[in-house]
Amino acid sequence: MTAKAHDRTVAQLLRDFMRDYVEQAEYDEWLRAMVESSRASANAGNLVPAAEVEARFAARRAETRRRLEASK
Repeated sequence: MTAKAHDRTVAQLLRDFMRDYVEQAEYDEWLRAMVESSRASANAGNLVPAAEVEARFAARRAETRRRLEASK
């Protein structure tokens, strides 16, 4: 598509493209850092057993249901 088809100037399209490119690069960098941090944490033994996670979220769901029922 051309700039004219988007009712924008070439400069505007280029600015939009560059902004999107930079935002995507920043997000990719952030995501890589988060994955690296998570892997390091797991390798250090900072893990929560699945049963404990399930129990925590079951309790949260129960509390949410209780609050919803109380607000009726």
